[in-house]
Amino acid sequence: MQIDHRFAMTPEDWTAVREPRKLLAHVADDPWDLSLAERSELARSAATSQERWLPRLRQLVEPPLPGRDFPAFLLDLPPFSRLQAEVGDARRPSELATATADELQRFTDHYRAYLSASAPLIQL
Repeated sequence: MQIDHRFAMTPEDWTAVREPRKLLAHVADDPWDLSLAERSELARSAATSQERWLPRLRQLVEPPLPGRDFPAFLLDLPPFSRLQAEVGDARRPSELATATADELQRFTDHYRAYLSASAPLIQL
């Protein structure tokens, strides 16, 4: 098998990937290119993020509140870093700027709709 060295990672790249925050930056890459240990670390990192964000998200958005299967861990991913920064340490909706509260509600509503639309239909 030939290695295309244009795409090879340097030792510094691998060190960066082993850090959970930097590992999240590679989520868009093919997850099967990660070792089992790296995939396990990514899963642990997502679980930690889920435990941290889901209770807060339930306090910050309007009903219907996100269920336990809602992917709150997504707020720790790079595409949502600005929203995460704007939410900051807020624990109540009144602590959020109106635009931030609206964006967080939109985030929740859109992912809720996506999850319900992609759920398999059960026919009895």
